[in-house]
Amino acid sequence: MYKRYSKENKQRFQSNFWDIYWGPDEAKGDDKLNSYFIEIPEYNKIKTGEYRYIIGRKGTGKTAIIERLKSDIHGKYNFFYKYMSLKSFPIQSLRGMKDKSQGDKSQFVPIWTFLVLIELSKLIIQDQMAESSDDIIDLSQFIKSNFPSNLGFHETIKSLESSENKVSIFTKWLGLEDKTGNSKEILTQVHFQKANEILFELIKRINSKCTYYLFFDELDEGYSIGDKGLNLLLLALFRAIENIYLELKHQLKIRPVLALRSDIFENLEDNDLNKLDDFIINLRWTTESKSKYSLLDLINARINASLKVQDPDNAWECVSFNRDETLPYPVKSIWDFMYNRTFERPRDIVKFMKICGKFNYRGKLGFQAVKTAEIQYSEWFYKEFRDEIQSHLSIWQEATQSIIKLGKGVFTLDEIKFEMDKDSAIKTHLTSNNKSHVDILEVLFNFGLIGNLSDSNRWFFKYKDHNLPFNPDHKMLVHFGFTRKFRIRPY
Repeated sequence: MYKRYSKENKQRFQSNFWDIYWGPDEAKGDDKLNSYFIEIPEYNKIKTGEYRYIIGRKGTGKTAIIERLKSDIHGKYNFFYKYMSLKSFPIQSLRGMKDKSQGDKSQFVPIWTFLVLIELSKLIIQDQMAESSDDIIDLSQFIKSNFPSNLGFHETIKSLESSENKVSIFTKWLGLEDKTGNSKEILTQVHFQKANEILFELIKRINSKCTYYLFFDELDEGYSIGDKGLNLLLLALFRAIENIYLELKHQLKIRPVLALRSDIFENLEDNDLNKLDDFIINLRWTTESKSKYSLLDLINARINASLKVQDPDNAWECVSFNRDETLPYPVKSIWDFMYNRTFERPRDIVKFMKICGKFNYRGKLGFQAVKTAEIQYSEWFYKEFRDEIQSHLSIWQEATQSIIKLGKGVFTLDEIKFEMDKDSAIKTHLTSNNKSHVDILEVLFNFGLIGNLSDSNRWFFKYKDHNLPFNPDHKMLVHFGFTRKFRIRPY
C-alpha cells in the first residue's frame, strides 16, 4: 500500500541527485565517513580481535574500515592505536637487517617483531591505567634511550642502521649487576633480536584494561610481482604479527589489523597462510539490496547522509529515473547499466556517481546524464586497472592496445593472437619469459579487463567468481567499463 503525503510534507523531501555529497576518492582522512559508513558483518569481530587481516581488491573499502575503527576509538581513554604504513618506507634498509642464519621469510620475522614491539611499547607508555609501574618505567627508558623522537617505523629503522642493528639496554634486564649492586645506571648494547626477548618479558608483566590497536596499511608501496624478496617481507610481517598476538593476547587486549590488496595476497606462496584463514576477511561486494556487502545499500547510505528522501530504504529510486525509457535494450535500469561498468567495488560505483554529479542537471538522475558521464568514468576506470595490473604484467599496455586495435568487444583467441603478434614488445616478452598468448590473456582475465563468453551467450568475469578459471577456447569480451575508453562497441 502506498503512503499518502500532503503537499506540505512532500516539500520537506528532496530528490535532487546533484545535492548529494559522495565523499572523496580515498577514505583516508574522510571526515564525513561516519555519516555514511556501512558496517560489514564482520566489523565487530575486527574490533574484538577475532579477525585480523582484511584482504580485498583496490577500492573495496579496506582503508575505510581502518578509518572507521580509528574514528570509533579516537579520544577514548581506554583505547590506543598506532597507524603503520609502508609508504616511503626504507625497504632496502629493512632487507639488510635479515637474520642470515634463517631461510625464506623466517630471516625477516625478528626485525618485523622488533618494529611492532617498539610501537606497542609506545602505546603502553601512554596508558595511565597500565599497572606494574617499574616495568612501564623500564619500557619508557628503553624508548627514550634508543628512539627519542617517536617518529615510528622510519626512525626505528634509521637508528638501527646507524647503530649496526644494536640497541642500548640496562644490564639489569640481562640479570647482571655491577659489584656495588647498582645496575640501573649501567648501559650496554645488544643486538635487536636479544632486545625482542627483553621487550616480550617486560610487556608480559604489564596489566591493563585498555585495548591497543595496531593498524597496518598501504603495504603495496613499490610492489612488483617479480620481487620475491618483497613477498618474503610481507610473509614475515604476517608471521610476526601473528606471533606477537598469540604471545601477548592473554596479558593484553592487543588488536592487530592488517589490510592488503588481494592480488598481492594471492601471489604470496606459503603454507602458513592457510593457518590464518579463520582470521581473514575477504571483501567481496554484491549488488543486491539487504544482502551482505550490498553496493546498493552503500549508495543508499550516501544518499541518506545528504538528503531527506521519502523512502530511505529505497533512496536510489527516489533520486533517479531508474527505469528511464531511453535506456538501451536489454538494460532494465540505470543501476544495472552503472554497476555493470564497475568491478562491483565501492570506489567504482561511488566514482561513477560523482562524475554524474559534475554535470549541470537538476532533479533526478536520468540516463542522459549517465551516458554523458560514462566517457570520463571509463577513462578513470582504465587508470584504476592500470594501477593494479602494472606490477603483474610488464607489457600490460601493449596487450590492451592490441585489443583496442582489434576494434571489437568480442573476439576469439586466434583473432587476438594475430593482433598481438604485430607488437614487437609482446613478442619479445613471450620469448624471453617462455610465456604464451594465453598467459597474457589470463592475467587480463584475472584483473577483469576481459571475461569469457559461453556458447549460450552468458558472460563470466573473475571479479564475480573468485574461483572462475580462464577458458581460452571460449570467446572473450571486453568489460563494459572499458568500452568507451577503447572506443569499441560493447557486447
